[in-house]
Amino acid sequence: MFLILRHAMRIQVAALTAAITMGGVATADAAALRSDVTVSGNAVTLGDLFDDAGTAAHIIVSDAPAPGLTGDISISRISLVARRNGLAWHNTSGLTHVTVVRAGTAVPEIEVSTAIASAIMAATPSFAPSTRLQVDFANGAAGVQVGTGALATVKVEQIATNPRTGAFDALLRAPADDPTAVLRRVSGRAYPVMDVPVLTRDVTPGDVVRSQDIDWVRLPATRVSQNIITSESQLVGMSPRHSLRTGEPLRNTDVQAPLVVAKGTQVDMTYVSGSLTLTARGRALQSGAIGDTVDILNPRSNRTIQGTVLGPNMVRVDVLGGSLPSELKS
Repeated sequence: MFLILRHAMRIQVAALTAAITMGGVATADAAALRSDVTVSGNAVTLGDLFDDAGTAAHIIVSDAPAPGLTGDISISRISLVARRNGLAWHNTSGLTHVTVVRAGTAVPEIEVSTAIASAIMAATPSFAPSTRLQVDFANGAAGVQVGTGALATVKVEQIATNPRTGAFDALLRAPADDPTAVLRRVSGRAYPVMDVPVLTRDVTPGDVVRSQDIDWVRLPATRVSQNIITSESQLVGMSPRHSLRTGEPLRNTDVQAPLVVAKGTQVDMTYVSGSLTLTARGRALQSGAIGDTVDILNPRSNRTIQGTVLGPNMVRVDVLGGSLPSELKS
């Protein structure tokens, strides 16, 4: 009788153990592994990787990639950490790794460009303080990001440059004040540039350029020769010598002061000496703008004298040696 009871108890214990084991398997089967995940923190946990990691959700499996970057975690590592923490999981999908994306906030391109330009300027004594640098990144963009909620700032920790080609290779820390932030490598080319004025409309001879006709474009400094117009004051109030097109850099020889005296037209010649003012009529033998010296023919004497253009059809005649030009005598 005792043997029968003992045998029955063994059967019950075995059945209870089997039920507990089956329950454990059922719980493990409920924890499904994701093939790719996105995290926002510095670490990847079992809770990030599994749909239902239970009490093991907080266990760290791996460091997360840098913000904005992607990394992989092998299935063998995931399985090892899961088993050690009571999460029995079977790779029924045949996965070899899980892809992890680290969410982040992009550092504005202007912030990265400014930091790199400042570092290059500091490392290149040959650049004048007024030099402006254009920074072009090798991949079209710097692509620097910080963690979600972090300040979008950047600091250049190291930089190497080629003064001849402008090529650079830099290590950046973002955020700038986070000593634990992963250093990011960026490369590209930096070169001096200048802003030059261009026209916003086509202009033709006889037009006068106004300030509202001007826009600005940035050009490599090597493309800006000495005769290129670089300031608004060189252009406003000027008139084109020939037709000029929108958006094209202009040369000093492309424009001139507006002509206020046309060749062949009648002009008033004026001589002023103290309180004495004399005037006479003449014919312009040359066209001229204000300030130009032109030849004038006096029809009465049939002599040619020179005068300085004062305004529309107005010329000042200067007297040399204090004598009065006969052309102005009645």
